[in-house]
Order: sequence, then C-alpha cells, then structure tokens
Amino acid sequence: MLRVFEAFAGYGSQRMALRNIGLDFEVVGISEIEGDVILSYAAIHSDFLEKRKEIEKYIPEDIEDMITYLEKINVPLDYKTFENKARKLKLSKLKDQYLANKLINNYGDIQIVNPDLLPDFDLFTYSFPCQDISVAGYQQGLNLDSGTRSSLLWECCKIIETKKPKYLMMENVKNLVGRNHKANFMKFLDYLESLGYKNSWKVLNARDYGIPQNRERVFCISELHGKDKFEFPEPINLRYKLYDILEKEVDNRYYLKNGQLMDVPIEQEYSYCLDSNYWKGVTLNSFLEKHRRQLVTDKTDENGKYIPRRLTPKETWRLMGVNDEDIEKASQLISQTSLYKQSGNSIVVSVLEAIFSEWFVDNN
Repeated sequence: MLRVFEAFAGYGSQRMALRNIGLDFEVVGISEIEGDVILSYAAIHSDFLEKRKEIEKYIPEDIEDMITYLEKINVPLDYKTFENKARKLKLSKLKDQYLANKLINNYGDIQIVNPDLLPDFDLFTYSFPCQDISVAGYQQGLNLDSGTRSSLLWECCKIIETKKPKYLMMENVKNLVGRNHKANFMKFLDYLESLGYKNSWKVLNARDYGIPQNRERVFCISELHGKDKFEFPEPINLRYKLYDILEKEVDNRYYLKNGQLMDVPIEQEYSYCLDSNYWKGVTLNSFLEKHRRQLVTDKTDENGKYIPRRLTPKETWRLMGVNDEDIEKASQLISQTSLYKQSGNSIVVSVLEAIFSEWFVDNN
C-alpha cells in the first residue's frame, strides 16, 4: 500500500486521482489551512456529511476545547492576513471545522508542522501557493525567508529531510520555470539532489490529457536514490470538448446583463485557463480582447442574438477533472464564490491520473 501525505492539499485532487486509477493507497495526513477547502476535502474524502447530522456525538462539550485544537494546528486561517479565525467562528461553523479537521487528519499550517510527529509515508505531494509567481498574481517571488505565500515551498524541506519519503510530486504554474523564478526552482532541485533525489520535471497541458482546458502547469517528480529520469505520460486526443461538459439547464444569473450580446456563438474546443478570481466578474471585453475569464453561449434572445454567460461552479470543477458526485458533496457546504476559488486553485485530476498511472501502475 502506498502511504501518502498531501501538503497544500486543497480539496484532494491527488487523492481523487489515486482513487480513480484504483491504486491501493492510504492518505496518512494532510496539511491545509483554508476553512472552506478543509470542509470540501472532508465532505469528499471522509464520512463528514453523515457524521455532521449527529455532530454532537463527535465533538467536545467544551467550546474552548474545540478552539484550542484548531489554534494548535493553526486553522482556519484568513488567506490574505494569515490570521487564525477559530475564535471568530459561529458555533455551527466551529463544530464543522473541528469535526472536519479531525476526520481528515489535518496537521494544519505547514509552518508549524513538526515533522517528527508525522506518520511515515511513501509519497509526499506539495502544490505550494502560486500567487507570488503566477503571471496573474503578485509577482513577489518565492525567495527563502521572503515571507511570501509562494515561499512556503521552503517549509517542505524540514518534512522531506526528516521523513525521507521515497517519492515526491510537486505542481505549480508554468511561470515557476519562467525568467524571474526559475533560479529559485533550480535551487530547490539542487537541494533535493543533495538529499539523494533524482528529479524530472516537465510542463504539461490539461488539454493533452482529456480535459478541455488550456492549463499549463509544471510537474516535478522526484525519487529517492532513483536511477532513471521519469518518463512523463504521452498526450492523448481530446475526446470531450468544452461544450460537452456544460450543464443543460443554467440559472439566468449566470448570463451577462447590460446588453452584452453576440452575433455569432462562441465555438471553442477547450476553455481558457481558469483561475481563482473567475468569480470576481466576467465581461465580454475580458473574453474577446484579453482571452481570459471563459464565456460560453448556449441560448439566444428574441432577436436571435447570442447571450454569453459565465461558467457555473459545477462546470469549473468539471474542467478540473472532478466528477459530479464529488462536486455535489462539496457543494452542500460551500458558497458559489468559494467553489469558484477552489477550482481555480486546484490541479486537474486527469493529468494526475496519467502521471500516477505511468509512475505506479504501468511501470510496476
């Protein structure tokens, strides 16, 4: 059995992929700080939704015990200020957070994780924050001790050094190997090599692995005392196109207002790259001129003009390779805005399936 630890876990894309390819594995722990993301992970990967129906059976009677536990692992955090919000939660939210974190064995904030207290594991996955290296982000970099969110990459060192897992998998935006940030990436790879890891990295596009989204990301595979370079999976033909994943009935709130109409329909095989800010607003101009914030057309007005609309949260999750059953579980707890954010911040499951199949199934 492959034992896995997911750092910067999100809603568990890596876990979804391992499950989907039928690999025998166990996630022994995760590290995640965002409250809504933790709830999504628990809803999808544990019996949280069932247990919260009788939540009083699974939580302490003393409110302070719940708060103390959450503060100990330093969750949930405000993503902008990194302030702990445990004491500000309403009682129902506090109960949910306590139970969710317990069920998924979340070790919380990677900055305070003590690697000596972690269980042993074979695979360490770390898709560290991209905000400070993404072209669409803050461009503050990931220098060691810089205090940026992307510099949390270096917090992984203490875990890797202590636990020495056989396998490592990193994912991040393509700009990690761009002019401004590649030196830091190479520095990190040199560090891994000093510990005995053989590294292989490549930029992969989701549209080459069955998902109709133009999403390029860097993947790095490392194996302790590995002898050969990892051969990344070959691209496959795009079987499903953008319009194949759209919902059949969509609420009017997703259609653009203020006379934003088109004479011709939007016809695309795949979507522009989704980001975590998709929810902030989509205009026809941003789509036509900037080629971002994906729009689609699936109906016309009384004059035969096409009415563009935003993608729904379910559609953005589908474009990340998540199945409808998992989407439904997360949607029971999370707002529309948070669903958009989480999908834009995640990893395409289908790409991970291809990598894990090549890594752990086809070559063994």
